[in-house]
Amino acid sequence: MAMAFTVWLLLLSLLFLLPVSVLSQTNGSIVVGASLSAAGNSSWISPSGEFAFGFQRLENNDRFLLSIWFAKIPDRTIVWYANGDRPAPKGSIVNLTANSGLLLTSPQGEELW
Repeated sequence: MAMAFTVWLLLLSLLFLLPVSVLSQTNGSIVVGASLSAAGNSSWISPSGEFAFGFQRLENNDRFLLSIWFAKIPDRTIVWYANGDRPAPKGSIVNLTANSGLLLTSPQGEELW
């Protein structure tokens, strides 16, 4: 009897917690401490799915633009970028911090933006 109650309680808990887990993954929130690397191919997608934020490699170069682009079209048209006169080297990291907001640093730790 106790075993059946435990199983029932576990299933009931999952019923309530599963929607919360799914919601937290799909709401488009980016948490403080999250980061992206200029060596990877990852990006942060806007809640609407229309825009992406991350690094775009410059042609024939190990330099990257920290940028926002249209996410739903194949050619990744950039609509905004930071530090165009000083692109980030490969291995640079953008971090979302509580104090500074977005912080772009080189692989050596130099603040770029």
